[in-house]
Amino acid sequence: MSSTAPKDIVRQFLDAIAGGDGKTMLGLMADDAVMITPGSPKVPFNGRFEGKASITHAFTMFGEYLEIRDHTLKLLFGEGEHVGVMINETSRAKRTDRFIKQDTFWYFHITGGFIQSWQVFEDTEQVGWAWDDRATRRVE
Repeated sequence: MSSTAPKDIVRQFLDAIAGGDGKTMLGLMADDAVMITPGSPKVPFNGRFEGKASITHAFTMFGEYLEIRDHTLKLLFGEGEHVGVMINETSRAKRTDRFIKQDTFWYFHITGGFIQSWQVFEDTEQVGWAWDDRATRRVE
């Protein structure tokens, strides 16, 4: 049986990301959850996504446009329903074949045993560069 402690929910979510298990990721999110990934509008999955249908669409775009090569948890901390994680990530923008290597910070707000909000803080310049129009495009 899964724990509903906020830190454990986030650990389960991170394990689902590592395993490419979108169904579990969505199952850990509230029906009216909000996901915020700020940055350049050139990046297909940047924006504010509200509700499971919208977040499902964002997860689909992640898979279409981004290949995660490494996703190493460096730090997980929290108090009450607030949980933060620092992750070292290496990923590849599939259309440009450019790599992103960065430390990111994610904030989660957990209520009622579900992720109510997930906000990403990352190097938006580097992520935007990976989708720059001047990058050589791969054949699709």
